[in-house]
Amino acid sequence: MAAKHILVGTDFSEPARSAIQSVGEYARAHDSRVTLAYVRDPRAFVPPQAVLEPEGGLFDEENIKAKLSSLRDALLSDVDAETLLLEDHSPARALCEFAEHNDVDAIAVGCHGHGRIEHWLIGSVAERIVRHAHCNVFVYRS
Repeated sequence: MAAKHILVGTDFSEPARSAIQSVGEYARAHDSRVTLAYVRDPRAFVPPQAVLEPEGGLFDEENIKAKLSSLRDALLSDVDAETLLLEDHSPARALCEFAEHNDVDAIAVGCHGHGRIEHWLIGSVAERIVRHAHCNVFVYRS
């Protein structure tokens, strides 16, 4: 059975971009709906220079929404796709909860493929999603 609603988590990295491209191909073939999401940590440290910059920081709400729209337009053309900005200090939890409460059939994420030490220290968002999602999860390796 084809997934009718796919949630794609992005951190604007190259592995995430590859995941979006692959999901776009799948969505075109199966007439699936796509939600392209970024999770911003509302408690994240904001360096003083970001507050002083007149155009705001690199990851302020307007810039994130513009990046999401740009990715959608570039990689998900001819697909029923929407963008979404979520706020949570845990990207995995935010994506899993959104998926569970919004009839998402599959979650797709890119994977950076960090080494064992880095993985042990910081963990993996993709791994947490695989462990806690109520639906299928597609992990695209870089």
